[in-house]
Amino acid sequence: MPLMVFFALGLVQLAMVQQARLMTEYAGYCAARAGIVWNGSNERMHDAAVIALLPTLGKTSDRAALGSTWQYHQGLDRLMQPLPWGAARAQVNGQSLTGMIRIDTISPQGGAAAGVWNQVNGAGWEELDFDGPETFPESSDLDSHVQRFFDLQGQEPGQDAFRKATLLQIRLRYFYEMRVPFVNQVIFLAWYAANADVALSGAIDRSTTNKQNMLGKSGDARSLRGRGKGLWDPLNRGLFPLTPTEMQVLWDVSTGALPLGAERRYFLPLQATHSMRMQSNFFRKWLVH
Repeated sequence: MPLMVFFALGLVQLAMVQQARLMTEYAGYCAARAGIVWNGSNERMHDAAVIALLPTLGKTSDRAALGSTWQYHQGLDRLMQPLPWGAARAQVNGQSLTGMIRIDTISPQGGAAAGVWNQVNGAGWEELDFDGPETFPESSDLDSHVQRFFDLQGQEPGQDAFRKATLLQIRLRYFYEMRVPFVNQVIFLAWYAANADVALSGAIDRSTTNKQNMLGKSGDARSLRGRGKGLWDPLNRGLFPLTPTEMQVLWDVSTGALPLGAERRYFLPLQATHSMRMQSNFFRKWLVH
């Protein structure tokens, strides 16, 4: 009977994780949609993602339930933001890049090397015109530059870089909290050990990193702390999806070493990427990189 109960609860929790994963994909779309019409505002994209993900946090069936779930997220997010994540950058233009939900603007990027603000007088621009480089809204040399666009056979690598810069690319990372008792701990431990390339032994409820049979009673997995490798973007774009330091924070939260209003809480990182062409001018102040 205990084993059957475990399997039933496990199926419920895994189904909820799958729902959260699909909602994360949808939230990535909502964030990108908000970004292209709000000048790449990380704040607007973050709010759009939060609203899309609220059904994974609680009830949203009516206005009162929606408000309650929103407050729940705000409270949990405030607890998570000051944790020692070791983030390379904590905020952009006042919007936090730590906490429960993070929006990383992979593109556009700043700096001459990234080829974004590389037009004549581009270093001083505060925005990129989404209509294309031929408009040059802030350039005093418009007339001389626009003529080259009538040469359909000509190639302008700099202008191509400008066009690419008006494509908004974002990555959404969501720390999804598993809340089904017992199985949340088992799933988190299995995921963490897999990320650390460490095999677990012992019983389901007493997993350990010390090799032993299923009758083992130690349940000691403390050696996993600090061994999580994290998640990496194979193309090395933007912020790291999940660093080893952030893995350690998730471990400490799961063991109660870093309490979040409760003794232990179990989070899985879910992520989604989305790209859309800008429909408003991207503002320099929202550059993450």
